[in-house]
Amino acid sequence: MKVICYVCSALLIATGGIGYFGWESIGATKQSVTAAIPAFIGIPMLVGGLIAIKNNMLGMHIAVLFSLLGFLAGLGRLVPGVIRGTLDWSTPAPKLISVMTVVCLVFTVAAVQSFIAARKARTKSEAIKADE
Repeated sequence: MKVICYVCSALLIATGGIGYFGWESIGATKQSVTAAIPAFIGIPMLVGGLIAIKNNMLGMHIAVLFSLLGFLAGLGRLVPGVIRGTLDWSTPAPKLISVMTVVCLVFTVAAVQSFIAARKARTKSEAIKADE
């Protein structure tokens, strides 16, 4: 799970870096701090992954918290624009937001599945120990 965390956080940091530092090459009209929001999600996820080296449960919970926040923030930006019909896909902003939303969703789903599997394994192990 840590490797997935590192990959997803690296993708988010790269997306934010491209949005902020490569604004001209992706067709943005100006440099904007909001283009770096994926990096602002990816950095705490990476910190969570690094904490997971020493304390797996705490680190992964930190990482999935920020991933969930990134997913919800992305939805909060995309859904209203889609509903109103005002989302302009020719600009880089919705593309960057979409990348952040999808990466965060993938990590969040994978983490929740991992948490469920770990809990089932722990419960099964405790039941076996209790039977002994």
